[in-house]
Amino acid sequence: MKCQITESGYLQIPSEIAQRYFTTGAIIAMLQGQDLLIMPVNYVGAGGLILKYRNAKGDRSVLIAEFLPDDVDYGQRDVQWDEKALALRIPLYLKERKVL
Repeated sequence: MKCQITESGYLQIPSEIAQRYFTTGAIIAMLQGQDLLIMPVNYVGAGGLILKYRNAKGDRSVLIAEFLPDDVDYGQRDVQWDEKALALRIPLYLKERKVL
């Protein structure tokens, strides 16, 4: 599975991922170490960030700039569903970095 973080601070999610994990169209984002976790919200009225449609195929995007560290690597990356956290785990960096 792949997603993309754009230089303008958007997370772009392919329709296949959005339809499988984010059916309500709303998410919560949080940082955990060097990863960004994207969790579905049960219903849009509960709050969270709204996933916007990018195209007719159903690809989605959401502005996550406020959650991104200044040195984040932009671009496409492999993501995985974390069953324990019930979240899409997105690495913020394309290469391993040491934590001070």
